Amino acid sequence: MVIEIDEHFVDQLQKCPISFQQKFRIIYQQLKIVDKPTDVKDILANAGNRNYYKLYIDKSRIGMMVKDAKLHILCFLYNQYFE
Repeated sequence: MVIEIDEHFVDQLQKCPISFQQKFRIIYQQLKIVDKPTDVKDILANAGNRNYYKLYIDKSRIGMMVKDAKLHILCFLYNQYFE
């Protein structure tokens, strides 16, 4: 699967601890080899719209969207490190 990451998300991710970043990188590698985001553990489809997904890492949630056969990683919906 082709993946595009929003620049704002990258800025937010860099402020997270290294352990969190490593967990994200593992999931990112898994996403590159699957056909559907829901094939990866801890990713759920949004009930209201099948093109939107949520990735859960620890207590944080990351919003993603499939558009034009690309997975767009958009932003943190909740980041436990930004309280």
